[in-house]
Amino acid sequence: MLRAILNEKNQTLYQLEKASHVSHATLNDIYNEKYNIDNCSISVLNKIAEALNMTVDSLYRYLSYNDLSFIKYDEDFDLFKSNTLQQLKRTDEKTFISDLVNSEEIEKLFSNKEYAKALYLLSLLDYLSTKNNLELEDKYERIRLARLNKLYVPKSIYLLLLTKTIKISEVFRESIKTFLDHNIVEAEIDKVY
Repeated sequence: MLRAILNEKNQTLYQLEKASHVSHATLNDIYNEKYNIDNCSISVLNKIAEALNMTVDSLYRYLSYNDLSFIKYDEDFDLFKSNTLQQLKRTDEKTFISDLVNSEEIEKLFSNKEYAKALYLLSLLDYLSTKNNLELEDKYERIRLARLNKLYVPKSIYLLLLTKTIKISEVFRESIKTFLDHNIVEAEIDKVY
């Protein structure tokens, strides 16, 4: 969960280490969820919380999965993703890329403040462009800097997090980086049938 907090705050583990004065080994274990947070000393939690500008209580709730307020599940967004991936499945990737760029859908969605949808399409465009050895579209540089203020996850992941069946480190490990750059969890692009 520390990984998600740092992602939300746009900080690195190294920055947290320097600001908190907590050892790299301890932070790394918390970050990779190899450490039971209930065994963590209050002084270590306090140092991390201060460095993250959080209360110890809120940090503990996040790290123990008792507070998932920074995670967002949106049924409409999930449907949008599903429809987009079905559209991709019906065509070849290069045609999909060309159609998406020519439609100006990313700019329209972003202008209409439908940021999650716009950033999902941009992430998909960048992922497919890289996969097909194509240059990234320059016209999206400004939008590429945007990040969602919550981590958007599919319903299945949200339910697994709620029931503590999966760790956030597993979610991050399985997700595609171009999507995570915008705080979107996506790992299913090549698995759509």
